Amino acid sequence: MDNLLNKEAFKHMISLLLDNANDTLQTYKNSPKNNYYAGKKLGYYEIFNTLKNRLETREEDLKEYGLDDVDKLV
Repeated sequence: MDNLLNKEAFKHMISLLLDNANDTLQTYKNSPKNNYYAGKKLGYYEIFNTLKNRLETREEDLKEYGLDDVDKLV
């Protein structure tokens, strides 16, 4: 990891984003025809997929970051 952000702070930020994404996913499941939440859900997926890919290139353990099952957000 770059020294700009320590690993624990980065994990914490991902954890907060995952909480928000899960809230969005639940709202979407209750209103699947709502385009706003469909787009918001897709946006979170794109963010997590990008983070996952970057961490994989650094050979980081995705489970340690909570990103081992990003596809559950689709």
